[in-house]
Amino acid sequence: MTARRKARELALKALYVMDLLGVKSSEAWKIIDHDEKNEKIEGFARELVEGTEKNLDFIDRLIFEYARNWEMDRIAKVDKAIIRMGLYEIYFEENIPKNASINEAVELAKYYSTSKSHKFINGILDSCSRKSAKADENR
Repeated sequence: MTARRKARELALKALYVMDLLGVKSSEAWKIIDHDEKNEKIEGFARELVEGTEKNLDFIDRLIFEYARNWEMDRIAKVDKAIIRMGLYEIYFEENIPKNASINEAVELAKYYSTSKSHKFINGILDSCSRKSAKADENR
């Protein structure tokens, strides 16, 4: 497993706890069980979580816009955490290819969620990625 995949899994745990318990990232890190000693992995995980948290209003507006006929409280918390992290990467991590972010999110969904969630997550991330690409072209 790559270092980035491990970091995303760690970030997913923190984002899930944040949504489940309604806590900030600083509290989530205290709650989740992790013994990651690799500074690079933990650093990237914290970057994902803190970046997602900082941009949560923007990210949730995108989810609301693209998850047609789905209210936020109907989306499974693990799926929401994966989508949020994926959208953070797509919109704010310029040195990560958008397709890589989508593929990683889909793989996380296949492992941590239901058998159909990865399709839902892929649809939202792909649509948002195309919107992001069009906005980049217009700059």
